[in-house]
Parts: sequence; structure tokens; C-alpha cells
Amino acid sequence: MTPLTFSSSADAPREAARLVARTIRLDADTLARLPGGVSALAGDDARVWMHPSAQLIAHGVAARLELPHGVEGGVAWIREVLSSIGAADAVGRPGCGPVALGALPFDRTEPAALIVPAQLVGMAPDGTAWVTTIGEGAAPAPHLERARAEAHRRSPDSFTLRSALPHDEWCARIAHAVADIQRGDLSKVVVARAVDVEANRPIVVEEVLRRLTALYPSCAIFHFDGFLGASPELLLSRRARAVSSHPLAGTYAVSADVDADRRFSEVLRKSAKDQREHRFVVEAVAAALGPECASLDVPSEPSILSLRNVMHLGTSIHGQLRETAPDALTLAARLHPTPAVCGTPRGAAEAWLVAHEGIRRGLYAGLVGWVDARGDGDWFIGIRSATVDGARARMVAGVGVVAGSSPEAELVETQLKLQAMLAAIIRP
Repeated sequence: MTPLTFSSSADAPREAARLVARTIRLDADTLARLPGGVSALAGDDARVWMHPSAQLIAHGVAARLELPHGVEGGVAWIREVLSSIGAADAVGRPGCGPVALGALPFDRTEPAALIVPAQLVGMAPDGTAWVTTIGEGAAPAPHLERARAEAHRRSPDSFTLRSALPHDEWCARIAHAVADIQRGDLSKVVVARAVDVEANRPIVVEEVLRRLTALYPSCAIFHFDGFLGASPELLLSRRARAVSSHPLAGTYAVSADVDADRRFSEVLRKSAKDQREHRFVVEAVAAALGPECASLDVPSEPSILSLRNVMHLGTSIHGQLRETAPDALTLAARLHPTPAVCGTPRGAAEAWLVAHEGIRRGLYAGLVGWVDARGDGDWFIGIRSATVDGARARMVAGVGVVAGSSPEAELVETQLKLQAMLAAIIRP
């Protein structure tokens, strides 16, 4: 089937009615043929979303939902398109029926697209699994085939690394940012740093995803057309009227010593610099969600989120949406970009990045996730990520710069954050 292509036009919902989605439950016998669950379907050609709250493995394209003006041009029409697709849903869980998923750029105005897959296999936290097939007229029968790396696809065993900018030059940009902040031009700016990897053979995405899943089981593991990663930062999750966000800001290294890590976490909690950086993000998320919520719980103090290589200050925000609140993607688009990946005030930080950051972010620090026809969905920030193209990969990490930031310390922080992807990609 030739995929349909829709943009934000009035005709899109009518054209979407040509499609039919059929969701059926996967029985125990079918799952038994997939050791490891639905993640066994996550080959190089799959679009992958794996998180403790939902696992979605997509193949093929039934429709492409184009955003010629990025999320700035509006995304509410996407749920309308999904709702226009005929659906026979025998499972009724979030992520069943018509679903749009993908990655959207950091730049709100950059053209983008989401995919409605031809086949989507999903699993809920309680083990309930399903498959949705989407096609014109009558949805095709599902076809489940475990992903297998071809015998001739040998993993690379030789790598070269190169910083997009020399350390001294990057540190000079951080010093420039600190000076601009102290002068009052802005309060915070998040500056990214890129590192390029070249291997002696094409990087096997399936293997990278498997390593990320083992290393970062609590993170959102994703792969959308070469953009992959393990994001710890939930921007927006919606289940019916329940909404949540878990902004992160403030970072410290994790060691192999439990007692030392306990002391480090207290240092992070008491750091005025990190607390200030974190509070900017929490206040921005709360201000954006507040008008859409009947109730919103925003803890007064952050907690510690500890990962394999770093710990962060994090605040778990929960609320109940008003009955008229928009879908998960629309809410996420309103939040994006938060001060966690851009800075504050947003306009001043964006202008600073355009003038001084020196790299094109693309999908890095954009939105990654999914939304269904009910409006439920999960959207994380596309950090701890890389863009893979054959034997090449570009990894990017960002740091929040505020008054008092040290360029050398911020450089070390990028190195800590880059370890997430380095450990998954590089296997000498």
C-alpha cells in the first residue's frame, strides 16, 4: 500500500477516513514465540518506543502526518486525523487503535512529520499485548517476525571520535554565556556539544537498542529513522484526565561507592546553582500546565533521579486535566522547549543559541513519543541520544548555564552525559 500523506489541511480528516485500524489481543502462544516480549521485534527497520509505561514497536507506514511549519504551526489536527480513521479495537488500552509516533525537532518552526504505522505491536505494563494493523478499506492481517541481525552484518570494532568543536573553543562559548547572563541578557541558556563517531562498519541499530535497554531500563528507549537514545526526561504523559511531567535539571556524577553517592546527592540537593537551574524548569512546566488542569501537584522540593552514570534533580508533577483539555501531543508542544533544554526567558535563550551555539540540533532535545486517537500518549525530551547514519553517528549533550557556571565543570558534565550513548555504540 502506498502511504497516504496528510498535512494540516481541512481535508486531512476526510482523507483519513479511507483507513481502517484493527486491534487484536496477542495470546500467550504468540508471545511465547517472542522471547523477551515485543522488544524482540525491534530490528533496524522498526520504529521503537520502549518504556515501563508502554512498549510500541512499529513497522511500515500507513500515513505520514506532515508539519510543514513544525509544531509552531499547530498539532491539534493530528488527533482529529487519528479519530477519523475507522477503528475496531478489541483491547482498548492506551496505544491501541490508530497511533501517531515519531520524533520532532528542537526548533519549533522546523518542518517535521509523524508516522501512523501500518503495523504496531504493543505491550502494557501488566503484560497485555496487542497488534494493530492499518490499511485502506480492510486492515491487513498482522505479520509478526522476530528481528534477526543478518549473518553478514558484523558489528564495527574500530572507532574514531572527534568533537565538533575543540574543548577550548566550546569552553569559551560557555564563558560568553555566563557573561551575558551576569549582564542580565537572560537567566539561563542550555548549550549543547556534539561529538562525532566514525566506525569501520555500519552501526547495528538493533544491538545499540538492546544495550540501551539493559543499561537504562527506567528510561524511554527510542528509535525513529536513525535517531535513537535513552531519555530519562518525561515532558508530558497523559492517560485520560491524568497528566504528569518529570522535569530534570541539575547533574552530578554517580560513582561505584554507595556511601559516596549518598553524599554526592546531598551536595546536589544543597547546590544553589543547581537548585536555581532546576527551579526555572519546574516553574515553566507548572505555568504551562496549570491553566489546563483542575488540580496540579507541584512538590516544593526536588528529589534525586539516579541513573547508571549520573544523578539529576527531578520534580514529579501530577495533575488532573479539565474535561476540555487537549491531547498529549498538543500539551507537549505547548511545553516545548522547556528551560531544561533551551533556557529562560525562552526567546532570549533561543536567540542566543542561534547566534552562538554553533551546531544544528535537529532532533536532539526535541520531542519523542506517541499519541493515540483518545488523546493519550507519552512525550519525552530527545536527550541522551544520537543520530546514526551507516558507520557514522553524532552524539549531542547539553548543559544548563546560569550565573556562576564554570566552563570546565560544564565540559565535564557533557562528558558524563555522553557516556550513555558511548557505552551503547562503541564496543571495541
